Amino acid sequence: MNSSTIEVTAEVIAEPPQIRTPESMSHDLQRAAPDLQTLQVEGGEQPLEQDKIALSRRNKRLKHFLPTMSLDKYAEQKANLRGKQQWGEKLGAANGSSQVALAAELLAPPIITGPNIQGASDVDGVMPPDTHGAVGLHEFVETTNEHVDIFQRSNPTQRTSIPLRAFFGYSKQALFDARVVYDSVWNRWVIIADAFAESATLQYQFIAVSTTPSATGSFFVYAVPVTFNSGDFWDYPQLGMDQDSIIITANVFGTSVFRGAAMFAVAKARLYNGWGFSVPVFTGLQATLAPPIVLDQNAKTFLIAAPGGNTLKLYTLTNSSRPNGISLTGPVDVPVDAYQGPPSAPQPGTSAVLDTLDGRFVNASTQTGDFLWQVHTVNLVGFAAPKFYQINTATHSVLQKGFFFASGSSFDFNASIVANGNNDIFLTWTSTDPPAGINAQVRFSGCDHNAGPAVPGSGTAAFTSPTWFGGGRWGDYSAVTVDPLNPRQAWLVNEDILATHDWGSRIVGIGF
Repeated sequence: MNSSTIEVTAEVIAEPPQIRTPESMSHDLQRAAPDLQTLQVEGGEQPLEQDKIALSRRNKRLKHFLPTMSLDKYAEQKANLRGKQQWGEKLGAANGSSQVALAAELLAPPIITGPNIQGASDVDGVMPPDTHGAVGLHEFVETTNEHVDIFQRSNPTQRTSIPLRAFFGYSKQALFDARVVYDSVWNRWVIIADAFAESATLQYQFIAVSTTPSATGSFFVYAVPVTFNSGDFWDYPQLGMDQDSIIITANVFGTSVFRGAAMFAVAKARLYNGWGFSVPVFTGLQATLAPPIVLDQNAKTFLIAAPGGNTLKLYTLTNSSRPNGISLTGPVDVPVDAYQGPPSAPQPGTSAVLDTLDGRFVNASTQTGDFLWQVHTVNLVGFAAPKFYQINTATHSVLQKGFFFASGSSFDFNASIVANGNNDIFLTWTSTDPPAGINAQVRFSGCDHNAGPAVPGSGTAAFTSPTWFGGGRWGDYSAVTVDPLNPRQAWLVNEDILATHDWGSRIVGIGF
C-alpha cells in the first residue's frame, strides 16, 4: 500500500442551495448560452488535428478532451497504433489474455425489453455530447454537454428538454461534463455538471438533488467552488454514491501540468435536506479515479483508477459522511494483464476517425459485497476493445475479466457496465466495422449470473447509424443503469450518428 501521495489540502464549502423549480427553469430559458472556452493547459491550447478537420467542416463549438498525459504524447500514442491491426489475431489475443474465452453466443443473453428510441441530438452545435443517463421510478434522464432531457417511462416519446444553464440557474460560463444517477433507496435524482472557470481563482462544480422522486419537479442546486490553487482547472468529474454519501471525483490540471485527481464526499442527509456543507478534499490521487455506486451497506467504499501498465489502483474510503472522521487509504495495486490506451476507431466511407480516449475508466463502478465491476477500452493487437473486470476488493485480485467486441474486424469503445445485487451485469458500447461497411452501432450485452462465468460475447446491435461522423471527438462516456422497478432489467444511453453526419443518441431498455 502506498498512501504517501494522498493529501488533504483544502475543503469545499457550499452554502445552502437555491431551489430550482420548473417555473424558474422555464423563466431562465431565455438566457443566452455562454461560449465554450479554449483551455490553457499543457498542450491544450490547440485541438488535435482530427478535431481541426471536424471544425472546418461544420461550425461547431468543441469541448476539448484532456488526457492526463500531454496532448502531444496522446496524439503520438494514437498515431503509433493507427493501421497496426493484426488481422486474424484479435480473437486469439483476447482469449489468451483472459480467464474466460470470448464467445460468439451467450447463454440467456439480454434482449430489448423496453424502448429503443432516439434520445438527445445536436441542437446547440456543441461537440461532443458526452451523453449520460439513468432510469428512475417515473422517468429516464439523459444529460449532455448543453442539456438535461427527461423522458417519461410511461410514454418515452414524451420529453422535456432543459438547457443546463436554465436547469442549474447559472449562465456566467458554459456548463459541461454533466452526469446523473438515481438513488433508488431514497428515491432522489442527483445531477452534476461543472462550469468553465470564471477567473483564475473561481470555478464551480454544480450538484442538483431532486426534492421528490420525479425529475420534473424542483431541485436543490449547490454551487461548489473547486479552485484550490490559482489557475487550476477541474475536469472530467465522475459521480458515485454509497449508502451515506454522494461521491465526486475529478482530474485537476494546472496551467502547465496535470496535478492529479481529487475526491470529496458529502452526506446525503445534508444534500437531500437542503443544508449547506463543508467537507475535506483529497488530492494527489491517481488520474481519472472512478467512484462506485454501492448497492449494499458495506462500511468500505472502493474507488479505482487505470493509469496504465499492469496494475489497477484501488483506494478504500471509510466514514464517507463524516467530515471529521472520513479516511481515504491506498492505492493498493490490483495485478492485471498489461494494457495501454487504444487506437482511434476508423469508419467506413471517410478518413475521419473517432477518439477512443486513453484507457481510463469513464464511469462509476458497481460495488456489491466484496466485488467491484468496471470496464475500460484498451489496445488489443491494434484494435480498440473494451475489457471488463470483476475485482475482489478483499483480496485485491481479479476474479473474472475478458474482452468483448462485435467482430474480428470491429473497433469497440465507449463502454459502460452495471451490475445488480445478484451480480447480473449489463453492458453498452460503440462499435464500428469498416471492412464490413458498418457505421457506429449502439451495442449491448450482459451476463446472467445463473448461466455461469461472465462472457459478454459479441452482443447485440440496438441501432446502426446510417452514415459516418465527421469529427474526431466522440463522446467521452455512455451509461447503463439497473431499473429500480426490476433489477433484471436495465436502461442504457449511448451515442449514435444522424443522417446529417451529426451526433445523436439512443435510449434502449434491455433485460433478461
